[in-house]
Amino acid sequence: MQANPQLKVSTMRALVLSEPGSLSVKNVEIPYPGPGELVIRVRAATTCGTDLKAFQRGHPMIPMPGPLGHEYSGTVVLSGEGAPFEVGQDIMGVHSAPCQECYWCLVGQENLCEKIMATKVLGSYAEYLHIPAHIARVNVFEKPKTVTFERAALLEPLACVAQAVQQLQPRVPTDRVLIIGPGAIGLLFVAALRKMGIHDVTLAGRNRARLAVGEELGARAITVQDIERTLGNGYDAVIECTGSVEVWESSINYVRRGGKLMLFGGCPKGTHVAFDTNRVHYDQISIMSPFHFGTSAVKLAREWLLDFGFVVEPVLSGDRALEDAPLVFEELKAGKGLKYVIRP
Repeated sequence: MQANPQLKVSTMRALVLSEPGSLSVKNVEIPYPGPGELVIRVRAATTCGTDLKAFQRGHPMIPMPGPLGHEYSGTVVLSGEGAPFEVGQDIMGVHSAPCQECYWCLVGQENLCEKIMATKVLGSYAEYLHIPAHIARVNVFEKPKTVTFERAALLEPLACVAQAVQQLQPRVPTDRVLIIGPGAIGLLFVAALRKMGIHDVTLAGRNRARLAVGEELGARAITVQDIERTLGNGYDAVIECTGSVEVWESSINYVRRGGKLMLFGGCPKGTHVAFDTNRVHYDQISIMSPFHFGTSAVKLAREWLLDFGFVVEPVLSGDRALEDAPLVFEELKAGKGLKYVIRP
C-alpha cells in the first residue's frame, strides 16, 4: 500500500448527522484502504438537496447516526494495493458505482443496479474520505490541474442531470423546455440544456435571487404564476425539480400534446399523486422519473466539466469551514444560497 508520509494522524474531523436537525463535527478514526481502495484528503465537498432532506426529515438511504455528504474532490493520501491512483494524485469522482453484473446492469439500466445504493459511500463532509474499490475503478477520475476542486466536486449532481437528459432526449435545438424549481439541480439543468444547444429554456420558481442565477446561465426566468401566459401550445418537455406533490400534479398541465413530463424531484416516501387520465392517454403524454446515474452519465458530466465554455460556477454560493456546516444547512433550509463548498 502506498501511504503519504505526512499522514501521521489517526483521527479526523467529520460531520455527523445524529438525527434530523442535529448535525455536529466529531473526531472519528481515519479509514484505512484495502486492496483497490483509496483514502483521499477532501479538498471540496459541495452541499446537496438530498443532504438537506436528510437534515430536515431523515432519508431512507442515509443512515443515522452517521456521516453525511457525497459530493467531493480531493487528493489521494492512501492507496491500497492495486488501486488505480497513486498518492498525491488529485481526483474527482462520485459516491457510487454499478456492480455491472446484475440484471439491471446487463440490460443497460446501471442506475437501477440492485447494489448501487447499498455500496455507496457517504462522508465527504470530513477531512478524509474512504473510496471503495468498485467506485475507484469505475467512477473516479484524475482531476486536471486546470479544473478547480470546487468545480470538480460538481461531478455527482451533474451526473444525475446527465442521466436525466440522456433519458429525455430533447430535440436540439428546437424543443421548448420548462424547468420548475430554481434550486441547484434546476439550475444545473439550465446549464446542461444550454450546453446541448437548446435555445428555448424557461425556469420557473418563487425565489427571485435563484431565478436571477438562472438568467445568468441562459434561461428565461419567470415566476410560477406566470407559467400560464408562456404556454402557447404547451412545452415540449417539462422538468419538475421541486419534489413537491402539488407541483408533480400541476406540471402535466404545461406539457404539449405528445410532449414529455420529467419528474426529477423526489417526494417524501409514501406520498401519492393523481393525474387526469384523459390528459395522459388522449394527449399521449410521456411521463418519466429518472433516478441516480450510470457510468455513461458520469462520463458525460465529466466531459461537461472539462469544457470551460460550460459555465456552472454561479450555482456555488461560497466557501464554508467544516465547523460552519450546521449553520449552512440552516441557511439552506431557509432558502438562502444554492450550493455551498465545504472546505474540511
